[in-house]
Amino acid sequence: MDRKQFLAALIGYLPQGIDEMEKSEFLEYYDTLIRDFVADGYTEEEAVAMIGDPREVVAQAEFTQVRTAFPRYREKQRLSVGILLLLILGFPLWGSLLLAAVCLLFSAYLLLWTPLLVIASLAFGFTLGGGGAMLLSPLAFFDGLAIGMAQLGSGMLLLALGLVCCYLTRRCLTWSIVITKNTLGFFANLLKRSVAGYGF
Repeated sequence: MDRKQFLAALIGYLPQGIDEMEKSEFLEYYDTLIRDFVADGYTEEEAVAMIGDPREVVAQAEFTQVRTAFPRYREKQRLSVGILLLLILGFPLWGSLLLAAVCLLFSAYLLLWTPLLVIASLAFGFTLGGGGAMLLSPLAFFDGLAIGMAQLGSGMLLLALGLVCCYLTRRCLTWSIVITKNTLGFFANLLKRSVAGYGF
């Protein structure tokens, strides 16, 4: 049921003989309420479902006091103001806890990316050192065959280790990105559910 259908149903359930001004204020109240929900991101159908059945809404209404016709949402509004006041007054407590939680998450984030940085540094150093040793190994042959072969062999070993580290760097990068995305998505969904649960 969308907004127009809901308002039409309200009109159908209204008792006979009520004042036209009272009737228009009553309908305008619920029309504005639905539009406020839509402005907060809900669809018209979701807003109507949150308000309730039109017959029950009319049954709860007191047409001599139209503005208190929907006490459940007035209570929710007062609750939201109370929670907001508690959040402001309790900021020294929950603000420090939030800061500590953010620092812990940042530390975990750094810890997650530290192996990647270490392996990438090893890959760069092994590849550069192995390539340099292999390129300069002809000069070492002038000092003797054993020295030249040792430098060439060590250069090849370092280059092989560098290639292995490059492969591990690529794998670690993929894992780190996946873990980071999943973790951030989890906390984002948790925050959305928490905010929606408090009615903000």
